[in-house]
Amino acid sequence: MLKAPDESDFACDEAWVAMQRLDEEIQAKGRVILDQVEAESRVAVLMIGRPYHLDPGLNHGVLEEFQILGYPVLSIRSIPKDEQYLARFFAEDLKSGRITTPLEIGDVWPENYSTNSAMKVWAAKFAAHHPNVVVLDLSLFKCGHDAPTYGIIDGIITAAGTPYSALHDIDANKPGGSIKIRVKTYAHSLDLHKERLDDLSSKKEELLHRIDGKRLELLRLKEAQLAQRAQKDPAIARQIDELTAKVRAYEAARAEKTAAEKAAESADEMKTAGIVRLGIKRPETETIARI
Repeated sequence: MLKAPDESDFACDEAWVAMQRLDEEIQAKGRVILDQVEAESRVAVLMIGRPYHLDPGLNHGVLEEFQILGYPVLSIRSIPKDEQYLARFFAEDLKSGRITTPLEIGDVWPENYSTNSAMKVWAAKFAAHHPNVVVLDLSLFKCGHDAPTYGIIDGIITAAGTPYSALHDIDANKPGGSIKIRVKTYAHSLDLHKERLDDLSSKKEELLHRIDGKRLELLRLKEAQLAQRAQKDPAIARQIDELTAKVRAYEAARAEKTAAEKAAESADEMKTAGIVRLGIKRPETETIARI
């Protein structure tokens, strides 16, 4: 049935508005996940693939496997495209003039021709610039359109040292066996990557604490010098109070370990010593009786 031109135009305009609204919602959720993993020194898995790879029937449940293991999964579409947000991660490239916008890929692929392939390459660049994002590259049937991107993505990821797993033949695997093994193998490397992030975060916090301690020392010295001249500076007194509270809070947090942290440390010590805790799973419950 033929429709009037104005009716078709209206339908198209409404569809574009709906798609824009959906993109904004997806990117907002992606931003929440990215902010959370960064704040908690965790890792998010960025699935670099085509839209149909979100279908469990085509990805063989790989994405669910990672989420069960505690790794949130992001799609290319869920990465925020706000240039102001992205500028923080691409600051060096922007400052050097290598790129003029965080959304640019001409520096790594000047002759790009396919929209979805270009999106995959850009997503790889984003992951290479974000310390809390790792890559899962999916492809079916050794897809011809994806083939030109294999080397480019591998080069970007390798240069950045970003954890990376490529399943370019996912359709050739039996989902019940080899894929789960590959997922768990990659998950183990992600655990090691998370440990490095935790270590870096701890060192950063320690450095900031030392800086705060030095500032507090200098401010107290300044306050003492003013007191000798019978003078006071409310601004300095306020800064001293704020820094004192901050330093004490940090030291208190470092001194008190939670039960979970103590249990984790105990488990690590047992693992290092080669001791394994065994258990018996009771059929009537989901719990495991430790022995």
